[in-house]
Amino acid sequence: MKNLFLIAALALIPWAANAQNSNSKFTITPRIGMTVSDFSGSKLKEAYSPKAGFVAGVDAEYNFSKLFGVSLGVFYNMQGVIGKNAHIDFDRNAGSYIYLTDFRTDLNYISIPVLAQAHVWKGLTAKLGIQTDVLVSARSKANEEVKYNGVTHFKKSNTDIKDKLHSCVFSIPVGLSYTYKNIELDARYLWGISKVADTKDENDKDLKNSTFAITLGYRFGL
Repeated sequence: MKNLFLIAALALIPWAANAQNSNSKFTITPRIGMTVSDFSGSKLKEAYSPKAGFVAGVDAEYNFSKLFGVSLGVFYNMQGVIGKNAHIDFDRNAGSYIYLTDFRTDLNYISIPVLAQAHVWKGLTAKLGIQTDVLVSARSKANEEVKYNGVTHFKKSNTDIKDKLHSCVFSIPVGLSYTYKNIELDARYLWGISKVADTKDENDKDLKNSTFAITLGYRFGL
């Protein structure tokens, strides 16, 4: 087993050395980081607050010159919102009520960004493109306090809402990154341009994703 690891390590030496070449035409950059997401387009903006999430994936970039390149990426991207406390006919002295707390919507996507990359200064890159988000899962969660006929029940709800949402949405990523010795810090704003769902609700009929993502990656030259 030790010999196998040694052979593998020796085989990687030329590749690792080549990875340090920042002038490579083709680069691969694995990334990991966090998202802060919210909804835009809702008339009930005060009902939502931003939600932190996780993002991880990889970008592959082809550089046509020292100044310009194009990248294609694949990421697992957590989005959604945290809702503020809501209630329906809430009065603990009443015979019946529903009270919701810790409400949240968890949306998980496979994101595919295609970006034009302008290397505007030493290590500094500006990015603009289009991103396709394919919905993997969508759940609505809350703590419920329900009183009916004088009896109070407490439970946690965890509802699959994937069939109520569009399976594919689009956004425009706008970002900047800075690379130092192959380590890259990347910040992007994902401006949602397609609706999360079709609904007749006047308050949420134009609901779109709005997400800020920041990641740390390592650039490998091939």
